[in-house]
Amino acid sequence: MGQHSITGRLKSICLFINLSLFGIALFQYLIDGPPADIPDLWNSQFYLLLFLALGFSLLAVVLAERPLAAIPSLLGLIAVLVAVTPEGSRIGIRLCLFAATAVTGGLCVPPPYNLAMGPAVIIAAFASIRTELAWDVWLVKPSYSERLGSIIVIAVLYSISVILSYAIKIIREEGTEIANLENTIAQLTTANIGFQEYAKYVEEQSRELERKRITKEIHDIIGYTLTTVMMLLREAKLHTEGASHIRNILDEADQQCQSGLAETRQSLRQLRTIETAAVSMVDAIRKLAYSFQHATGVQVQVDFGNALGPVNESVQNTIIRLLQEGMTNALRHGKASSITISLWIHEGALIIDMMDNGRGSTEFNEGIGLAGMRETITALGGQFSAGPISGGFKLTAQIPLGEDAHGN
Repeated sequence: MGQHSITGRLKSICLFINLSLFGIALFQYLIDGPPADIPDLWNSQFYLLLFLALGFSLLAVVLAERPLAAIPSLLGLIAVLVAVTPEGSRIGIRLCLFAATAVTGGLCVPPPYNLAMGPAVIIAAFASIRTELAWDVWLVKPSYSERLGSIIVIAVLYSISVILSYAIKIIREEGTEIANLENTIAQLTTANIGFQEYAKYVEEQSRELERKRITKEIHDIIGYTLTTVMMLLREAKLHTEGASHIRNILDEADQQCQSGLAETRQSLRQLRTIETAAVSMVDAIRKLAYSFQHATGVQVQVDFGNALGPVNESVQNTIIRLLQEGMTNALRHGKASSITISLWIHEGALIIDMMDNGRGSTEFNEGIGLAGMRETITALGGQFSAGPISGGFKLTAQIPLGEDAHGN
């Protein structure tokens, strides 16, 4: 659960509680009417204070989990204190409004600042139920049991709010730690794959260097040997006067040595200039799937269908980057244990489907990696889609394979 999701749900809870309790208080006031023997002017003042307190509570909800939320919470508490003081023995309105203020202070004001809100609300609740002379009328306070009961309810609601607030804080910290661990795992996975690819590259480079070394040695050995034989044959011909048949044999051997030396040099020259053959798309995907499965333990199954032919380097690089991004996301975000990749060529386009069994989420936001792949595939004239499905996540790409897209 992300931090934004936690904050959003917290605000929804506070909003629901505030509107419910303030609504109940307003409904009860409308049913019971203003306190007896109180001037009519108080009626409009009560509504003003009630909506003022509600406004401050909603502002605290907007500022939830910020220290500034303490200011509107305290202002709302003052408005409630003034509003409920003339209520006398009517405990219901007082209980609803103080309970709403206590819950708002406990949930919306972040720890440890919310620890001060509970005592403030309880002190205000005590202050509002004392016997008082107002408008030349003695306001009757509630009974002792009613006062004690209301204070207990307010204290319990406040305690639950504080406990929930600290629980949310712990969940957020653990979520941040898990996210950091996931990032570390993803980076290690990418690094592991990179190291394996580099190891393969070094191995191929070593083979290339060894091939060149061997061709040089062959060139030197055969070239030296044949040249020496040619010199010996020419020297022998100087001592064969009068033996024409032997001279003819030596001439033929000399020509064969010259021809063999020229052909050997030509073949070795061609061998040295041959570049290492590019890895085919099928081999590249197989190596990628093997490296990822070996590094992470995630089972990767690839079905090539009829997509067995070569493609040009640009399309092949796009495919490899797409699969890398999809597999990394499946591990990092979906916690997948199995990935299935299928390729199929249809009407001149390569269709790639990647599905995993990770935890699908309806709250899908396309990250930078997938957005970049979408732009790359769109630039090639293709189509790209990604999103959660039942039981996992699916990524689909369609890349056109024109005449210039196929390798030769």
